[in-house]
Amino acid sequence: MIAILGVLSAILIPNFIRSRAAALLTAAQLDLRNIAASLDMYYNENQVYPAAAGWQTTLQSGGYIRSVPVSPIDKAQYGYQTDAARSSYVLYDGPNKYIQSGVSGYIVYTLSAGSQLGLPSVPTP
Repeated sequence: MIAILGVLSAILIPNFIRSRAAALLTAAQLDLRNIAASLDMYYNENQVYPAAAGWQTTLQSGGYIRSVPVSPIDKAQYGYQTDAARSSYVLYDGPNKYIQSGVSGYIVYTLSAGSQLGLPSVPTP
């Protein structure tokens, strides 16, 4: 009986860990898409993206998003950068937070490429 439990736990525990890691990765990607949608709403009204300093407060106080989500792994804020003209942005989480689900590097969301997994660095907007 103990051997059977040992075999079952050797099979089930790694699968559970991978499934949980994959769920966290999916949650992060969804968060970034939702933030991007609120950034697009802001852009449609203002013809620029919010400044990097205080962008979360700007989105919340303007009613573009109820609350800006945080990374599901460590509850840290997602990163946000914009270019000098505030015509483009980069959202990101990482690096190496989702290694258990097979993603090393950063998770990045950009206007031009959408969601990207495993980038070695955060691209400039």
